[in-house]
This record gives sequence, structure tokens and C-alpha cells, in this order.
Amino acid sequence: MKRVGIIGAGGIGVWHASRWKQLPVDLVGFYDIDPQAMESACQEFGGKAYPTLDALLADVDIVDVCSITPAHKEAVLAAAEAKKAIVCEKPLARHVSDCEEMIAACEENDVPLFVAQVVRFFPQFAKTKAVIDSGQVGKPCVVRTVRAGSHPGNGKRSWFGEVDKSGGVIMDVGLHDIDFLRWSIGEVERVFARGMTFDDVKGRDHALISLRFTNGAIGHVECSWSHPQGIFCTAIEVAGDGGMIEWDSLKDQPYSSIMLQNEAANTASGDSTSSIPHAGGKPSIDHASPLFPEDDPYYLELKHFLDCIENGTSCKVSPHDGLMAVKVSLAAMESMRCGQPVDVATFEEVKS
Repeated sequence: MKRVGIIGAGGIGVWHASRWKQLPVDLVGFYDIDPQAMESACQEFGGKAYPTLDALLADVDIVDVCSITPAHKEAVLAAAEAKKAIVCEKPLARHVSDCEEMIAACEENDVPLFVAQVVRFFPQFAKTKAVIDSGQVGKPCVVRTVRAGSHPGNGKRSWFGEVDKSGGVIMDVGLHDIDFLRWSIGEVERVFARGMTFDDVKGRDHALISLRFTNGAIGHVECSWSHPQGIFCTAIEVAGDGGMIEWDSLKDQPYSSIMLQNEAANTASGDSTSSIPHAGGKPSIDHASPLFPEDDPYYLELKHFLDCIENGTSCKVSPHDGLMAVKVSLAAMESMRCGQPVDVATFEEVKS
């Protein structure tokens, strides 16, 4: 049985702990610079509170890095040096150069690094990816996503509002959809963004990002920390030359797809020379209950990593995927800052 230690006993650390407790592992404890947070997590999930990072590393096989974004690098480098398998919460790091250093350390020490970009494991998004891959919607032409909620908060969570630490709403929220679209549609060629990240508006952040993919598809990503408290919503639309997929968490129906059919298949004459699609298809509705453990994306991502460790297989999210999600996010932030489109391939971040 693998021994798991969690670095960071805040919100996402506790969230991961509840999922690890459902898996065949030994959750040995937590390390956090906040002793009270550690003790609280240990009381709820068991294990011990470790006084130092090195002490935790000595007792585990798997390290789950759930600390704040600026602390990811130190934890991953230490875990790699200790030759421990690593889960790292997204974003992998705040800067591209840090991501590269972390990946190199894991490769040098031959340890797996799994970036917990969890949207790939949400049933509705996984279904969208499967439908795209099946060719049922034809060639994806335009995609749109929404991920919106309230600002993460104050107090211990106030660091989210510090762009130099969190990357603002683009890196913390928009990164999810950037990663999913890159996985589902292809590499991003250039980005153009507008938003509030650099406007110094207290307690709010909002961004609109346009993506041009190398295959010609266009993407629109909306991410927000400007909604009222208690409201969170997600949506995705994929329009292809053969159909459309839609998911909207605010709608009653959880998932629908309309497959377009050739005019030839829908005319009495059966004229096979026509290939112009029209909206003659009927919606196909799929239901997935978030109450079932097998549908819980956080459980699924950690189970996936555990299976990969035990079977020696590659993870669904590679270290390079983690790096590229950060790079595209930073390119979008630079576009917002300079007011111009930014080419992803040639983008070089300048640390401030």
C-alpha cells in the first residue's frame, strides 16, 4: 500500500485528502506552515502533522503538493530529490522557467510528475473530448467555454488577489479550460485577451481570451471572479462542420449534442452529390450524477495517478501539458497587458 503525504492543509489539500481516503493508500499526514491547519486536517483525516518538509518526505511514497502556487516549486524540487512520485496541483508553477526547472528535476531523478488539471476528469468534459475524437461533430471550428464564480476570498486566501503570486483569474481559473481545449482541439498558435486583472479592482477579476489554434479553429474562453458569492458555473460549446456539443451547468439538461446530417440523407431524391450539412439532427442527452464516487473528478484524477504508478503507464496529464497550460495562460496575460495578440511559440516571459 502506497504511503501518501500532502503538502498544504488548506482548501485543496483537504479536498484531496477526502479523496485519498477513498483509495487503497495510507494517508500518513500533512505538512503546512500553519500548524493549526495541519492539526485540523489530521483530526479529520488521520495521520500526523509533520514539523518539516523533509520529515514528511522521509515517510512517504507519494507527495501531493497542494500548497499555494508560489510554493509549488520548492516542494516539487525537494520531492524529486527525495525520489518520490509527485502529484502537483495546478498551475504547475507561476512562471515558465520554474515549470522547466521542476520538470527537469523530475526527469533527472526518474520520478513521475502528474499535474492535477482536473477538468480533463469531469465526466461532461471527458464526454466532450470523446465525442470530438470520434469525429461525430466533424472538424471543430469554434469552441467556447465559461468558468465563472466569485473571488476566492480574503484572509488566508487573499494571496489569490495578488497577481504576482496567483496569476489572477486567467492562471487560476482560465487555465483549466485552456488545458482542456489544448487537449481536445490542438496546440494554441496565438492568443488575444482583455480583462480586469491589471485594473486593481478589489475583489474582482474577469477575462475574455480568444485562442487561435494551429489547425485553424477559434476558441473563446471566459473566466471570472466577478460573480456574487455562492454562484459558480461552467459551460462549453463545440461547433464543428458536422455537429455541435453543448454543456451548461445552469441548464436543466446536463449535456446535449446535435449531430448534423448531410442534405443527401434527408431528401427524398437521395442526391449523393450534396454534402452541405443542416441542423436535421436531434439532441442526444447524457446524464451523469455528481453524487456517484466514480463520477467525482478529484477521485478520478487521483485514482488515475495511482493506477499509473502501479502499472508503470503514462499519466493523462503530462508535465509538458502542465507547462503549456502555464505558458498559454501567461501569453494571455501578456496580451491583456500590452493590448496586442501574442504568438505562443515565440512568447518569452519576463519575470518582474
